[in-house]
Amino acid sequence: MTLSPKFPLDPEETLLSYTDRLSLMHTGRGMDRLLADRGILKEHFIAGRPEAVATLAKATGFTVGDVQRVAIRVFQRGFIFRGEDFSRMSLSARASRYCPVCFEDDGPKKGHDQ
Repeated sequence: MTLSPKFPLDPEETLLSYTDRLSLMHTGRGMDRLLADRGILKEHFIAGRPEAVATLAKATGFTVGDVQRVAIRVFQRGFIFRGEDFSRMSLSARASRYCPVCFEDDGPKKGHDQ
């Protein structure tokens, strides 16, 4: 079953940010809730493992390739993001930052205050 409403997947946003916003809209809670509901292991998702990313792609109706392009793929010695290699010290997978325009464009949370 594909989640609805479907948010656009902005190529400038990371998959972690997108998923957190998507979860806030659908569950009223952060990314952990949506991942648990979809049976996706959080650690695998944060690491950008292909099977975890593919499961989210199916849930959102996007192609795996589109979703993988905005994912950060974590390896033992570094990251790959948008085709670029980074050392482990140069990116923080823990930071939660949202584009305020994207967040506002998502509209009000469904089922809350309505």
